[in-house]
This record gives sequence, structure tokens and C-alpha cells, in this order.
Amino acid sequence: MDFLYGIAPVHQALLANKRSLKRLWVKPGKPSPKLQELLRAAQKAGMKAETADLNFIANKVKGKNHQGVLLECGNLPTLDLQDWVDSLGPEARLLMLDQIEDPQNVGGMLRTAAFLGMNAALMLRSKSSPLTPTVSKASAGAMESFPIIQVTNLAEAIRFLQSNEFFIYGADLSAESVDYRSVDPSSRAGLVMGNEGSGLRSLTQKRCDQLVEIPRQGPMESLNVGVAAGLLMAHFTRRP
Repeated sequence: MDFLYGIAPVHQALLANKRSLKRLWVKPGKPSPKLQELLRAAQKAGMKAETADLNFIANKVKGKNHQGVLLECGNLPTLDLQDWVDSLGPEARLLMLDQIEDPQNVGGMLRTAAFLGMNAALMLRSKSSPLTPTVSKASAGAMESFPIIQVTNLAEAIRFLQSNEFFIYGADLSAESVDYRSVDPSSRAGLVMGNEGSGLRSLTQKRCDQLVEIPRQGPMESLNVGVAAGLLMAHFTRRP
């Protein structure tokens, strides 16, 4: 069971209707235009909003920025990799996360992936940030509607994707890496982003078909993984 908070995550959860919806609380007073949209979505989903004191909502989410909205709901269901691949056309873009631990990074990357038109994101079930309300808030609600696949073994997932005509690119600073701008992504492409501190694991690197890097132009040694993912995804989703 989850307690989603914030207007965007709750609104998107109501629209996507992927979760089992239990109870909805909103702060008292005249609703803002965005909250009015949320309430209309709740009505369409068959939910009646209850008025709740702000302290009640704050206690449920431990003081996080809730914007006066709280939704009690079931856990977010995710996709099976085989089923997702079976549903694809000839072209696909897949964001793959290798042990990304910071929920803010995961949420930000999901938001960017949804904005840029990636087809889905693939994540590990363990040793990475779980799909929490914090991730949903950081994603501005994108987590609620964007296709997300969870697997237990990334190396096996890469092998399976490669057997289904995916070319897998890994973001990594190594001697074998090429400038990402020189890459013309294949019709089916996966982009793997590594852990915030250690990058891609060695086995993940070996499984990738090509390693890519973002050339440094200034004095900073590296980028935040979410920023790097955004630059790479923008390249991978560009249209002629």
C-alpha cells in the first residue's frame, strides 16, 4: 500500500488507473484550477474526495511537500519484459537503469524519458531505488503512466533484448567509449545508465554492444546521472 502525495502524482495516478484506488484526501478550502482538474479525474475514476486537515496529510507523508493532496492506493504494477517486447513495432527506445539508488534521480529520468518519447524504462527489482511515492513526486507523476519494466538480472535482460534485435548502448567513461554524437542509434536501441557513484558494473559493460560518453568541455569532471541521461536520451530520440 502506498500514500501518494502532491497534485501531479495523484492526478496522473487517477488518470492512468493502474493502481487500486482506496481513499483520496484534499485540504479544505476553495480548490485551485489544478486541484479542480484532479477532482474531476477522481470523479471519473469513481472516487469521492474527503476533506482532511493539513496536519493529517503531513503526518502521513512525514512532512514532505504534499500540496494538500493525499491518495491511498495499491502498489504500482510493472510490465513483464517478454510481454513488452512482444507488443513492439520495428522501432523502440528503452532507458535501462543499472543500480540507480537515488529516488530523485530515478524520478527525474522517468520524467525526461516520458517527455522525450522513450518507449519504456527498465529497472532492477533490487539494489536500486524502489518505485516509491518519492520517485513519483520527483517524476512529476510520470511514473504513474510511463511503461516501467522490472527485472531481477540486468545481464540476462540485455541478452534477451539483443536476441530481439536490440542494440544496447552503455553510458560509461572508458577507453572503449565513443562520443555519443557520433552514434546513429539502431531501430531498436537500449540505453543503460549506471550507478551514481560507480557507474556501470563490469558485467554490464561487457554485455553492451557499444559504450558511449559525453565529452567534457569544461573544468567539471562529471555530470549528474540524470542530466547525462537527459542529454543522451535527447540524442537517441531525435527525429530526422
